[in-house]
Amino acid sequence: MNKRTICIMFCIALLVGVGIIAQSRVTDGLMLYVAPSTVEDYKSMSEGEIQNLANVREQIATETAKLNEYEKSLNDAEKQKILDNINDAYIKYGIYMGKLPVKGPGVIIIVDDGRRELLEGEDINNLIVHDQDIFMIINELKRAGAEAISVNGQRILSDTSISCAGYTVRINGVTYARPFEIKAIGNARKMSSVLLGPEGYGTNLKDWGVIFKLATSDEIFIDGSNDADNQLNKYSKAL
Repeated sequence: MNKRTICIMFCIALLVGVGIIAQSRVTDGLMLYVAPSTVEDYKSMSEGEIQNLANVREQIATETAKLNEYEKSLNDAEKQKILDNINDAYIKYGIYMGKLPVKGPGVIIIVDDGRRELLEGEDINNLIVHDQDIFMIINELKRAGAEAISVNGQRILSDTSISCAGYTVRINGVTYARPFEIKAIGNARKMSSVLLGPEGYGTNLKDWGVIFKLATSDEIFIDGSNDADNQLNKYSKAL
């Protein structure tokens, strides 16, 4: 085979290679071919999304115009009534979510590590307040109808996390040392009877040697959660 033939074959191979590369994409070493029909499908899909977006924008403009007309038609008394309803809803759900402070009658509980002498062979953990003790007290309070609960000033919500950290307890990532002050707003008599009854958890703690004190009060203040809800904040600013 002479040099001319070799050059011709090389040129043909080069052209074929360039053609293959031009009609394909290389992704992670795999040759992916895009058929013309696929390109048309993506083009149609894109055009459809653009049309949907235009329709949504048109609908927003129409509804905004209707809202403006509605607001213009309201007198001052009607506007104030709407604002009052919004404010009532804000307060109602803000309290329910634990974002707003509350005040009312209830109980104040102090839980602390026991100070009595250990019995022979007794585990010292029997006299130490653990996270499960806080959990059990909170559950008993809720079972007795507590409307709001706090531990060392931290508002307890449905997603509150409580865990032991050595001789301390972590609540929502914040470390608290003993003693623990638990406040609960609700029916003080019912909450007291549930915790201090024969089978109450407060009674059990006392029997084990843990310090458990409960007092009732006609006015207890519990602050809102420090973890403010973004939507609630936006709602408040809108008012």
